[in-house]
Amino acid sequence: MLHKVIIIGVIFQLASANLQSRARQNFNCDDIVNNQIAKEFEASQIYLSLANYFGHDRVALDGFAKMFKHSWKEELEHAQKLIEYGLLRGSKVDTPSVPKPDDSIWLDKNACQIVEYVLNLEKSVNSHLLKVHKCGESDPQLQDFIEGEYLKEQVEANKELSDLLSRLERTTMHLKSDGSKTALCDGLGLHIIDQELSKKFA
Repeated sequence: MLHKVIIIGVIFQLASANLQSRARQNFNCDDIVNNQIAKEFEASQIYLSLANYFGHDRVALDGFAKMFKHSWKEELEHAQKLIEYGLLRGSKVDTPSVPKPDDSIWLDKNACQIVEYVLNLEKSVNSHLLKVHKCGESDPQLQDFIEGEYLKEQVEANKELSDLLSRLERTTMHLKSDGSKTALCDGLGLHIIDQELSKKFA
């Protein structure tokens, strides 16, 4: 009996490995779409790490915590949309291996440095989205999906983060004894920006 069960299991695995979609047509971007899914999940993990950091009672910047919690959920939604789209097109969607972010790296960064880090993260995600779009040069439906669901939102996010960084630097500007200026990214100016974010992401 056990021998028969093993044979049936092997046959089922072979059949699954060779399973071909009936819906698939003109779609040849499996790998790059799977890579984008992994990038969206990785970004979501970083945002979750940041939400937890800013929500800690020794940091206590509730507005930043809310903003990054919102971004965490948004990246998960982006990944889910790509998964659903891949299945719609008959793609083989891989379950990504998502690395755990190093939570300790935020301890050595001020708010401005963290926002700049996140801005570069979003630019990296956007750069890879453009590669997905390029992969669809002979697949208008894929390009339409990426343009409609991702690209506009991505450039808007880049602008919002850039504006936030500029406002942080401006409101925390400090005049040094030698007459030069430096952004401390702390103090009352940081508190004011945090309060604004808390209302925005309430």
